[in-house]
Amino acid sequence: AFRASFASLSGNLALLLNGIGIAVTFTILLVTANTMSMAVRERRTEIAVLKTLGFGSRLVMGLVLVESLVLGLLGGAVGLGLGAVMIKALPRLPFIGDAVRQFPNLGLSPQVAGLGFAIALFIGLAAGLVPALSAYRARITDALRTV
Repeated sequence: AFRASFASLSGNLALLLNGIGIAVTFTILLVTANTMSMAVRERRTEIAVLKTLGFGSRLVMGLVLVESLVLGLLGGAVGLGLGAVMIKALPRLPFIGDAVRQFPNLGLSPQVAGLGFAIALFIGLAAGLVPALSAYRARITDALRTV
């Protein structure tokens, strides 16, 4: 009861942490979208050559989307792995360890891990959608002319 009343003094902590989480997720989406846009822009010639060799626009768009999904998949896996390791290491840290040891059930549940992985895949898909559409619409002559 003492811990609950002490926690209530900090205000609406859940709203604050959710807001921070949403801001971080949106920032990661922007960084990933920028990375995918740069990757497609740098490969305009390769995309034009693929289309010249007979690769369809849908296939090129699919390749860009798959690359973006793999980027999201790897980022989600690395993030969840590091998160699980850090949760196990928190009780042994000097100043934080005492506070964390008071929560014996602290851990990464499968539901939270699944949700985090789904969000990572969504970010990968959303970040690759606009660059994939630009690769889909790219005309061979325009892409080869900029070389």
